[in-house]
Amino acid sequence: MSRVDLHLHSRYSDRPAEWVLRRIGCRQSYTDTEELYRKLSEAGMTWKTITDHDRIDGCLEMRERHPDVFVSEEVTTFFPDGCEIHLLVWNIREADHSCIQELAPSIEELAAFLRAKSIPHAVAHPLENLNGKFSPDHFEKLILLFRAFETADGSRPGLPQEIARLCLLALTPERIREMAQRQGIVPFDSECHRKIFVAGSNDHGGLSLGSLWTEVDDDGSIDGFFRRLFSGEGKTGGGEPGDPARVSLAFYNLGLQYAQERLRQSAPLAAALVQKIAERFVSGKNPTAFSFGERIGHLAEAVRSGQVFELLKPGEGTLVRSFAEFFTNAEVREEIDRIILRASVPADASFRVASYLVNQLVYRLVRGAVAQLGRGSVLEAFQSLAGLLPVTAAAAPHLLAFRRQCLDRGFLRDLSRRYLATPPPEILACKRAWFTDTLDEVNGVTRTIQAMARAASEAGVDLTVVTSRTNPRVDGTLFRNFPPIGEFAIPEYELQKLSFPPFFDLLEFVHKERFTELIVSTPGPVGLSALAIGKVLGLRTVGIYHTDFPQYTRFLSQDPWMEGLAWSYMDWFYGQMAKTYVNSSAYLRSWRKRGLPEEKLAILPRGIEVQAFHPSFRRADFWKRRGATAPVLLYVGRISKEKELGFLPTVSELLRSRGFQFTLAFVGDGPYLPELKQILPEALFTGVLTGRELSEAYASADVFLFPSTTDTFGNAVLEAMASGVPVVVSDAGGPPELLGQFGMGRACRAGSREEWADAIAHFLIAPPSRAEREREAEAIRRAWNWERAFARFWESIGSPV
Repeated sequence: MSRVDLHLHSRYSDRPAEWVLRRIGCRQSYTDTEELYRKLSEAGMTWKTITDHDRIDGCLEMRERHPDVFVSEEVTTFFPDGCEIHLLVWNIREADHSCIQELAPSIEELAAFLRAKSIPHAVAHPLENLNGKFSPDHFEKLILLFRAFETADGSRPGLPQEIARLCLLALTPERIREMAQRQGIVPFDSECHRKIFVAGSNDHGGLSLGSLWTEVDDDGSIDGFFRRLFSGEGKTGGGEPGDPARVSLAFYNLGLQYAQERLRQSAPLAAALVQKIAERFVSGKNPTAFSFGERIGHLAEAVRSGQVFELLKPGEGTLVRSFAEFFTNAEVREEIDRIILRASVPADASFRVASYLVNQLVYRLVRGAVAQLGRGSVLEAFQSLAGLLPVTAAAAPHLLAFRRQCLDRGFLRDLSRRYLATPPPEILACKRAWFTDTLDEVNGVTRTIQAMARAASEAGVDLTVVTSRTNPRVDGTLFRNFPPIGEFAIPEYELQKLSFPPFFDLLEFVHKERFTELIVSTPGPVGLSALAIGKVLGLRTVGIYHTDFPQYTRFLSQDPWMEGLAWSYMDWFYGQMAKTYVNSSAYLRSWRKRGLPEEKLAILPRGIEVQAFHPSFRRADFWKRRGATAPVLLYVGRISKEKELGFLPTVSELLRSRGFQFTLAFVGDGPYLPELKQILPEALFTGVLTGRELSEAYASADVFLFPSTTDTFGNAVLEAMASGVPVVVSDAGGPPELLGQFGMGRACRAGSREEWADAIAHFLIAPPSRAEREREAEAIRRAWNWERAFARFWESIGSPV
């Protein structure tokens, strides 16, 4: 019985597929041929080979020293339309290599040559779209041209390999005839429907050599191995397909070997240090912890070589010093040790250490930038963010690994439906993750998401809400919280905290759970992470514009430049979405004017807890018990400047000058509360109310006031109307549209004291009857329940790609 790893690379594979690696001059592999041979022998491989890209130098070098080596290569070839394909070609003569490379531009000519010469060969990673041109038709052509296919590749995700295997197993002579007629290609023989499956590690970093193999009960010769393999007597064996942790580790190892090669001539001491760090990192050990002996040895070499003077130079700039302080911090080293102890295997330890380091460094840079912004130092804030560039470069192996593991679900779904009677359930599933920066605060965004999640559960669809909060008050299977790296306050709005999420934990979660689509509710750090995850994993991402942040910025900063900066960010953020939902027709028109195509815009179906808001909750003594001595003018919501609550004292003054008696009442909390209490000492302030108390607070009021011009919807307005209370709102944003649908209330010009005073006076003089209140409540109950809203929303998103 012979085992052979049929797909692996050495340092002679010098042209990586990733553009960024080619750009910096990094090889695709740095594995020395002798090291490769040793590891293959230790892994129990009977025969050894190397499939470098379009080169056989490594094989020839290894064969000079070892008799159990055969020459192979991975050939880059093309269909006439330019679609790139990789073929594994084994057991060739040196002279064959020149002919193969000469014929490589034409896959059909190359296939004919390989068959004529009886050279063993197979299609590598057969469903991979190498240059963006691969289609189901190309797969059919490969079926007609080739016998063997690689269906177990150690660096590629498992699902496409399994689908390829199932599709090939489903072939019949009848299907081959149909394909031949459709593609205009003559099958290579009458047994074209019987395929051979092979396996290989596809190792580039020297870390997984011999982890997957092809096994044959042969006669002890390499020719006998391939003869029996292609007669159908072989089988694949070994470990698992690729996963982000192992692929990421390979990329990191590649980067460290690249750095070591670059430093070997100019700074041999640094190269030796990099080598030690690399050895620790890939073996799952703490890369920042060195023994006393290693430290003494490093210092002695520094003195001997004169490089000690370079080491003693102070770090240039605060960024270097900041990074140095971080990496020498005892708490950081201890946390790395804890991560390593919790990991199951070295690859997992290395993956989580790298994630921790990148998360922590990015958080420190962002926190520093926010602090500078809070002090008004805009230039310094941007300088702090410049440090993201080297940290992002350090995170590149992670991102490349996940990118390589992402799935083209649309292509796999189409292929499965074409060939398989019962496609794998995973490829047909619709599974969505809803990301939000807010989930346990009292606001409209939170209420909307929680209600939609509950409606999703009742409807039996697969939806998980994802957030990152320190102490979330919402939990359960519908919600997934990732404790943040840290928090920071929004400048000019210190009571509102933003969490900095553990990005790579979120990325790993989305990948492992196989979500098919992402929904993003907020453009904060969690929403930004979701957008990045969608890009990395190739997932369709839709956004929801709940909040008019640019106007909030204008109110809070009183700076048009800051408002413009906020708009620039919003334009960029929502411009990345496949579809953006807004809360009203006014904002739909606004985003059209800002350049979003009409087909990428839609109004978000909304609802309220219809059982919680109704005139039946009215209690005659509710406000009297809290000190009210006259009809109550109520506001419910966040007590903040952007809600334009500073306008209400001027309206109140005008009404009193006209002889009206009333009590102003405010339900909620926020940064403007202390100042508003000083301005309106006679008003009632209840703080945040929930449950039945909130229901009674609404229904027991006489008029509801909502002066905000920045609200995209106005949950509180709808709740007041459902409670049978007439509303007076500003004529901007979402609230006037709600009022227009039901009619019990008035929309007044923003900032017009006279219009507002007239509207309020009207309802104080002639309040609606109980019958009118109940008619409005019933109309809202029918139109605005969450079950109906969620069903419309879920259907409007459409099937994920």
